[in-house]
Amino acid sequence: MSIDSRAPASAFIAAFLLVTAGCGYEFGTTVKPVQGGSLRGVHLAVPVFFNDTFEPVLDKRVTEFIRRQFLQADGLTLVNDVGVAPLVLKGRIRGYGLQTMSFRQGLVNEQRVNLFVDVTFEDTSAHKVLWQESYRTWADFFQSNDLATNRDRQDRATEAACQTMAEHIVSRVIETLSDTRLAR
Repeated sequence: MSIDSRAPASAFIAAFLLVTAGCGYEFGTTVKPVQGGSLRGVHLAVPVFFNDTFEPVLDKRVTEFIRRQFLQADGLTLVNDVGVAPLVLKGRIRGYGLQTMSFRQGLVNEQRVNLFVDVTFEDTSAHKVLWQESYRTWADFFQSNDLATNRDRQDRATEAACQTMAEHIVSRVIETLSDTRLAR
C-alpha cells in the first residue's frame, strides 16, 4: 500500500478554496463593477493632490495611483480640466511618516510608512460636496545596512500604501456613483 504525499496538500488547498469562496474575501486589486450598469458618460477630474508633507513628489505619486485605479473602471472618463468636469475628486496629503516596528540587535529592523490623506468628492455641476473623508494607509518594509537599498524599500512601501489608498478611494467613489445612478 502506498501513500500519496500530495494528498494532505491537496486537501488543504481544497479546504482553503472552499473557506475563502464563501467568506467574501477577494483576491486582486481591480475595481468592482458598478451595480446597475457601467459608468459610461461619467466624466471625472482628479487634480494633483496638495502635499502638506516634506516627502518629495508624494503629491504626484498619490494622484497617479488614484488615476490609474480609475482607469480600470468600466466607461469612466478622466478629464484633465477641472473647470469642465461635472465631478471632481480633490485631495490633500496631511501626513507621511516612518514608524519603527521592530529592532534587531539594537538596530531598526522593520519600519512602517504611514500615509494620511483627506479627500473631497464634489458634484461641480450641482455645486455640492458629495462626501469628505480621511484615509490612512500603511506598508511595512525591512531595513538593511545600505542607505540606497533602504530608500528603495521605503519607496516601494510608499507605493504599496498609495495603491491601497487608491483602491479604497476609487471604491468609495464608484459606490457613491452607483448609489446616485440607482436613485435616479
